[in-house]
Amino acid sequence: MCARMFFPLIVTYKGATVVHENQPWSIECSDLKQDNLIRWTRNGQSLEPELASGQLTVQSPVGTGSSILRAIHATDNHDGDYKCTQDSDESFHLWIYFEKPTAHLPDSTSVVEGEKLHLTCAGKQSPGIKVSWTFGDQNYTRSTGRVKLGWDHERNIYGAILMVDNIEMNDRGNIFCRVSYNWSDTAESHIAEAQTFLRVKDKLAALWPFLGICAEVVVLCAIILVYEKKRNKAELEESDTDQSPDTYVHFTIFNFFVLPFLCSFR
Repeated sequence: MCARMFFPLIVTYKGATVVHENQPWSIECSDLKQDNLIRWTRNGQSLEPELASGQLTVQSPVGTGSSILRAIHATDNHDGDYKCTQDSDESFHLWIYFEKPTAHLPDSTSVVEGEKLHLTCAGKQSPGIKVSWTFGDQNYTRSTGRVKLGWDHERNIYGAILMVDNIEMNDRGNIFCRVSYNWSDTAESHIAEAQTFLRVKDKLAALWPFLGICAEVVVLCAIILVYEKKRNKAELEESDTDQSPDTYVHFTIFNFFVLPFLCSFR
């Protein structure tokens, strides 16, 4: 009795092997037999969740012996080996091409102590890209405590905006933003990084010049008062029309020091 030999099914795949990000793509599987179970997989994993959500669609016209898998927008998840049936060892590898992202932050950022920090990781980035931040020697991929990550709604990118409440003096230092197509993707052509130096200003810094001027006025007034006290002790009565040298000195100090200061606030 001769054993029945089993020959694996040979199918043919057609489609673009390299597709740019966000571009449509399709894979056609042909030479299928009527009794073959059509079940598309990627890297051995079922595509049912993506088919159910509408991200992918399948068309298998009856009697044609073919099945077509389609996507409207290519994403990084679509990269991999595809099979239309487990009855065949043949597979089709689809490569998704991504342009190198860019990241940009200002060279330095100044925030007054106690106020809110707001930064945007700008650059050439696509929706779905992953953004992480390093602030205060801690890495953030989501909001934690006073560090908040927000949506850049204009570009539809989550995490592109960093917000930190109640900035403190010890927050001074470098801040980094990193962008990549996947957290585990370390390919240099797929990641970018930018940094800015955070300078924290004393919230009373604007008062110091004013307080310095006030101190100078107080010193001048003290000098005048001391001078007046000594002058009164030694002053002899003079006519109302005479102006003593002492009085002249008093008016000189007032005109050249005190009066200009008062006029500066007008």
